[in-house]
Amino acid sequence: RDDRGDTVGAVMFFKDLTRVEQLEERERLRDRLASLGEMAAGIAHELKNPLAGIEVMAGLLRRQVPESKDAQSLLADIISEAKLANAIVVEMLEYVRPIRLQVEHTTLTDVLHQAITLAETKANRGDISLSVSLPPDLPEIDGDQHQLCQGFTILLTNAGEAMDGRGSIAIDASVGSMDEDPTVIREAHAPTPIVVVNVVDNGPGVPAELRDRIFNPFFTTKPEGTGLGLAIVRKIVDAHDGRIDVSSGPETGTRFRITLPTTNSVGWFTQRKD
Repeated sequence: RDDRGDTVGAVMFFKDLTRVEQLEERERLRDRLASLGEMAAGIAHELKNPLAGIEVMAGLLRRQVPESKDAQSLLADIISEAKLANAIVVEMLEYVRPIRLQVEHTTLTDVLHQAITLAETKANRGDISLSVSLPPDLPEIDGDQHQLCQGFTILLTNAGEAMDGRGSIAIDASVGSMDEDPTVIREAHAPTPIVVVNVVDNGPGVPAELRDRIFNPFFTTKPEGTGLGLAIVRKIVDAHDGRIDVSSGPETGTRFRITLPTTNSVGWFTQRKD
């Protein structure tokens, strides 16, 4: 209005609330997932006992009918399916259960060697060659050795299964900086040292249309897969303030890149959750 009180124009103010609405929706989704996780954990816990009973009773019944080949075959199938169902329940519990890290100074070299040993017991190595390139001066990280070992074991086991017993897997690690990473918001001006671990195989790769879904719970392309392995890996990496990226192609195989902050960099950054 002018000095006489007459209207001479209008001023409009605009504020983009997209980001606020996204954060609110993410918080609502987190609450729904937490409730769903509690329900799934309860169901999974209740299923473990009857599954164990089925497996035990089928095993006892096999001893009572040793002469019947048909009965032996059917009971073997029952035991096999019960074990598969129990494995799914265990992985579901592992996924929905909150991670409580036992944080300590951890050497990734020891973690990776332990993961290699465990992966060889879980998958048939066959004609798969393994190369490991780890620098002797790899810095320590603050992490849970057991959880990290579980994550790398899943990655190595998946790689072996994807190649069906024939191919090569390469593991290497290096020290870098997260300052140039556009997905990270820095909270300090000091450099952010990180350890980068690459797990690479020369298998068939992940189709482009599936690449964005492989970390989703219960998504799998394997006939007997649970679809929880990579979801658990991502959960473990996120709990350590790290990140995991995947690149894949039919000619290059699959590369998982795991980035973890070193001991003296914890608290220097936060990761985008977009």
